[in-house]
Amino acid sequence: MDKKISVRIKFFSGLDKDLKLENYNPAEGIRIVIPKGKRLKLALKAMGLKTFSDCAYFRSGERISPWSKLRDGDEVTCLKPSGGG
Repeated sequence: MDKKISVRIKFFSGLDKDLKLENYNPAEGIRIVIPKGKRLKLALKAMGLKTFSDCAYFRSGERISPWSKLRDGDEVTCLKPSGGG
């Protein structure tokens, strides 16, 4: 039997609206349970995110890629980079 892990994913920069998440609280994010060894990309895809290169992802303050393997208890922040001048 595969071991499951629990991760929390937080969406910012309007990503929650893009994903049509109702009653979303950015302070809490969304906790999901996935099989151990899964990559961020697969977790995001399961939540409805279709493009991954448009966003920046962080785990414990460090930038990670959609190909990063998730670990039990991870908290991942997802946001659209913005710029201006």
